[in-house]
Amino acid sequence: MDNTITINQKTCKDCLLCIEVCPNKILAKSSSNEIAVRSDRAHTCFRCGQCMAICSTRSITVNGLSYEHDFFSLPDDTSTENAFYKLIFTRRAIRNFKDKPVPKELLEKIVQAISFAPPSFPPLKIKIIVVENTELIRKALPNMIKLYDGLIKAVKNPIIRFFIKKEVGKRKYKTMQEHLIPLLKSRLPELKNGTEDTLTRNAPAMILFIADKNEEDISQNISIAATYGMLAAHSLGLGGSIMDIIPPAIERDKELRRLFCIPENHEVVTSLTIGYPKYKYLRGIKRNLKSVEWL
Repeated sequence: MDNTITINQKTCKDCLLCIEVCPNKILAKSSSNEIAVRSDRAHTCFRCGQCMAICSTRSITVNGLSYEHDFFSLPDDTSTENAFYKLIFTRRAIRNFKDKPVPKELLEKIVQAISFAPPSFPPLKIKIIVVENTELIRKALPNMIKLYDGLIKAVKNPIIRFFIKKEVGKRKYKTMQEHLIPLLKSRLPELKNGTEDTLTRNAPAMILFIADKNEEDISQNISIAATYGMLAAHSLGLGGSIMDIIPPAIERDKELRRLFCIPENHEVVTSLTIGYPKYKYLRGIKRNLKSVEWL
């Protein structure tokens, strides 16, 4: 990969900000007192764009990035404290939706917000599938119910239970044991007779976050991206919930993978249900962290 960084010494005003913000400290002052690229670190550039984003004279160019196509101007007033806290105070996990489709233009805005989620290392490797066809979600539900019904029956067998625990790991199995399985046991009768939907929550739209199994682990990036999507939905008058109960069902059912067009060698990491909230909450919910230590 060519990671060439060029610096226009004629326009550079030596503010040194590019040196400060470069996460890999690739830029430095040369013996001639100019901004220069460290040859021993040039290969570590992953095109994050920080140096170009902060340069007031557009004197730095990273190969593969352009000021015209990859950047946009920010407003002078960047104070968003009140707006941010209002956003997170009023957000609720929405599991009751109006029977109303979500306009594509709003889904596109959510997708745009997701693209702003910070990756561990650029470029973004997150892939999403936007399910705006409500009928696809409804069509998938019986297969999901069938899979989880089978899981409840399977965990009764100690041998199968042992292999499930080995496959998912101790911590994830503990979550299944304490939350997922009790929930399913109590809800499956109504799920099976069609009187409630605990899985997709009758959501009119959904976003699936997928990752290539052959690439590095990006599960943390996906968690951040899904949060961006959820907050964006709230800001647009929509509601949603990150649903970790949906991906395992899709992963283990060939028909569901085909239905949602999951590429081969890819896995569904998480999902975000989206729709118009059916009810309006009157108050927020206070929650406390398990512990806070100041050092």
